[in-house]
Amino acid sequence: MRFKLTGFVLCAWLAVPAFAQDQTLRDSVPSIDVVRNRLHLTPEQEAKLRPMFRQREQQLYDTRARLESAASSDAKRQVMKTAKADAQAFNTQVEGVLDASQKGAWRDLRDETREKVKERYERQQETRP
Repeated sequence: MRFKLTGFVLCAWLAVPAFAQDQTLRDSVPSIDVVRNRLHLTPEQEAKLRPMFRQREQQLYDTRARLESAASSDAKRQVMKTAKADAQAFNTQVEGVLDASQKGAWRDLRDETREKVKERYERQQETRP
């Protein structure tokens, strides 16, 4: 179920119109500041995670661009498959830095983030003509 939801959230984010793209991107991955405060990161953990979060943000921008330029549905599926693998790798990297109690809080935060993106997508669908 978690992987299906990840796919839905990623599809929802990628389907958002360009004018809302930047806000949705910021909503699709919690900020390092939120993670630091919610998970009570040590300075060492934050130093390790900060570049991972910057890289993840860039991956999301790149994925959006590749999806927009994909010429076929097969090409779009391949972009989505790669994006899903990138998301899983990011989560694995993040969890590798966290202790056991922080991992549970990280998963909760990811779930909240997914829900936020899903709600934004649904609101946008309701307002479309």
